[in-house]
Amino acid sequence: MAQNDDRTPELPSSLDAPSVEGVMPGGGTVPFRLPAGALTYLDRNQYISNLEIVGFFPSVKVTIFGDEHSCLWAKGSRRLIAFKGGWVDVTKPTKAHVIAESDLATFQSCVYNARLKKWIRVVAHQMPLTPGTPQYPRGKYHDDYARAAIADPGFRGIKTYDVTNPEKPELLSAFETGPSGHGVHLPFYDGGQYAYLACGWDDQLRMESTERVYSNGLMIVDMSDPAKVKEVSRWWVPGQRRDEAEFYRATYPFAGDQCSWTGNRTPCIVPKRVEDGGTIGYGGWGHFGLYVHDLSDIRNPKVYGKVTHPLEAIGGIPYHHVVPVTADPLRHPRLQNLVIAIPESLEADCREPFHTSYVVDVKDPAKPRIIGLFPRPMPHPDAPYKDFAMARGRFSSRVMQHWIAPGQARPEIVALSYLNAGLRLFDISDPTEPKEVAYFVPPRDGDISDYMSWRRGTTEAVFIEWDRNLIWLSTHAGLYCLSAPILGPPVLEPMAVTGWSVPHVNAGWDG
Repeated sequence: MAQNDDRTPELPSSLDAPSVEGVMPGGGTVPFRLPAGALTYLDRNQYISNLEIVGFFPSVKVTIFGDEHSCLWAKGSRRLIAFKGGWVDVTKPTKAHVIAESDLATFQSCVYNARLKKWIRVVAHQMPLTPGTPQYPRGKYHDDYARAAIADPGFRGIKTYDVTNPEKPELLSAFETGPSGHGVHLPFYDGGQYAYLACGWDDQLRMESTERVYSNGLMIVDMSDPAKVKEVSRWWVPGQRRDEAEFYRATYPFAGDQCSWTGNRTPCIVPKRVEDGGTIGYGGWGHFGLYVHDLSDIRNPKVYGKVTHPLEAIGGIPYHHVVPVTADPLRHPRLQNLVIAIPESLEADCREPFHTSYVVDVKDPAKPRIIGLFPRPMPHPDAPYKDFAMARGRFSSRVMQHWIAPGQARPEIVALSYLNAGLRLFDISDPTEPKEVAYFVPPRDGDISDYMSWRRGTTEAVFIEWDRNLIWLSTHAGLYCLSAPILGPPVLEPMAVTGWSVPHVNAGWDG
């Protein structure tokens, strides 16, 4: 086989092949046709159940909080949430405001390093993405679109900052992960010795999805000195590299579909640090599945086991975000050894199959198994559509509340940001049957004539302050602060953090 047959920038030539319509003109590969009955406008109404709005800050255009695992800086009663562009000061929940910074990319970690006695911020940098647009509906499979992303990739890697004084961040290092790869999409760093990067180090990691020219594997780096980051090891799924094409095509049913996500999106989330005796990490690898990584030899990572749903559909990112459940064994015996696995859609208007979130039992690391499926959210009875597939924009979960947050987490509560379906709260007291208990769908923003202004939906990320019973919801229209009866009365005054949802993280933050 000629090498060019297996290199992504050459694949757009397939667009020139004659189409075969079958029984329905306009059918074919993802993106599918617009669903019949889709709205011709954006619904400006809001819908709420079992939640209350504490405050709305339209000037705070926060889309994503940190890296979805650790984002809160705290000192005394002061609290800052890290986001692209700086910080949101939430010390006074009714007066949230932005502290701007420059050179900060979307995904990042912000944690306290107890050994250095410093707050460290790890910021990810990657090459431009290639989402489908009206001009390029097949994303990177349009040759000129792919080549534009490759031609001006920008810095690819991580930058580390000392943010002990958040108003005066100090750049410690700029660690490049590879001159020809995708760069770092997402870091996981908990303040310990190692950071785990969803990272593309060269152009040989395969990506079927239209949204990325290249794919990501897992890179582990030593953060003993954040000013001198060092690579420790790297791992990829067998068949993921281009020189493993024969194995890839013989092994994976989605091989060649040009829409499935074939790479690492969530790097290892490591509940117990390796330097403290931990050996397990959980990673989201899209259509490859949820992997339980064996970190017993940090320089030679392996895999204990993996899981995918047997009826997993093409398109989207089935294992976009994975979060281990932290629960007291005496109070919550049924919530032990669980991971929540969360998908994300990529095509607006349900132009790809719907994916749902899973509860995964990881008691046996070699045999993780799906034991619960989250129900499909349904619209409020007063909404002008009967399914969110008709509401315009992307319809799926995206991320769960942050794993590291102030206060003791309620492990039975799962809050999912749901793009065009807003915020959805679920109760997993019975992990085999998650139940929706609350929701908030904010008014839609954007202009229906400007596709890129509404394609993502409205809701992006969710962060819960467990000690103040507050829910922070980022949307493209602004920042919401919410409360929920299921959490208890909100605390609306400044309050010092006295503990964290993951006790070994941020130890010593209070000086």
